[in-house]
Amino acid sequence: MAVSKNIENRGHIIGFKEEISKVALVNDDDFFTWFDTAKDKNASFIRGSWDFMIHIALPCSPYLSHPEEKIALEIGHGGGRVLAAASKYFQKVIGIDIHNNNEKVDIELKSQGLTSYELIQTNGKEIPVEDTSIDLVYSFIVFQHVELITIFKNYLKEAYRVLKPGGLSVIYFGRKSIFSKNKSSKILLLLDRFVEPFLLPNGFKETKTKVNSTNLTISISYAKSLAKKEGFKVLTELVSRKTVPDGVKLFGGQHGLVIIKDKT
Repeated sequence: MAVSKNIENRGHIIGFKEEISKVALVNDDDFFTWFDTAKDKNASFIRGSWDFMIHIALPCSPYLSHPEEKIALEIGHGGGRVLAAASKYFQKVIGIDIHNNNEKVDIELKSQGLTSYELIQTNGKEIPVEDTSIDLVYSFIVFQHVELITIFKNYLKEAYRVLKPGGLSVIYFGRKSIFSKNKSSKILLLLDRFVEPFLLPNGFKETKTKVNSTNLTISISYAKSLAKKEGFKVLTELVSRKTVPDGVKLFGGQHGLVIIKDKT
């Protein structure tokens, strides 16, 4: 069954909910692999474990102690492939997403013997948990798919609100990658960083395109300034890796930041 991914000016929230609902009616493999490029459901969760380790766990590990006592929250859990891995290392992981197929995700996670998680459907703009209740907020392969910079800004504000003092956030977002995407050259990566301010003079670009494509690119300097404006301290700059673990040396299409909510 072919599934259209045209956004048709409906907005990314409605567009994503519609397309995910359509693919959920096909079969489990189509649903769970819709969120990545794995060949089947099992491969999706295996690769989700690698993505969690490379993109989330390792970057935040220098700043996070006793994860087994901590509560994490994932923005945009999709089919639960990254959340499944995270739930093995944290006391609890809360996943939020706009789609209405959490029952399908819940059945799959329980079939894997996982219990330390909670799935919440959201409006695509807010994090519906209490203030200062979370130790780590993370998001991977999500923010490049939102179409408005205002949504990204609001999630930064929401992340700051829900994090405990000293809490961490690891966030990835679309980058302008002319030369270095799918390449391993650090020189080409630096070249992309050099030309980025000229290609994104406003610090970001909103693009209306099909669902699950890159709708929003943000310069690393602009994202850092937004984080600092909310009260975060920037700890580390990141760049995503393509097709982990096969292409762990290849740069992907996302910038990333590790940021911390100061205890003061």
